[in-house]
Amino acid sequence: MNEDRTWEDDILRQLDLGAEPWMSCDDCFDRSDEVLEQLIEHGGPLPERFRAHLRGCPACREEAQTLVEMIAAERGADEAAARIRLDLAIA
Repeated sequence: MNEDRTWEDDILRQLDLGAEPWMSCDDCFDRSDEVLEQLIEHGGPLPERFRAHLRGCPACREEAQTLVEMIAAERGADEAAARIRLDLAIA
């Protein structure tokens, strides 16, 4: 499969995700610290609205990935493991 086709498949998959339960980018940003700190400290699932938003919004997902690595580093936790935990919680 060529690279362009893979990119197109990713776009189509994102368009098919749906927007429910809905959360704005502003709301996602406002809750990111709290939600991601909880994820690193206790694990468990993400709130469904937060998870659905990150699945459909590449910009917020990238921000969350960066933030979860920063939070992990501040706490002396493994940054790569924190990123994997987030990616699994979003999937």
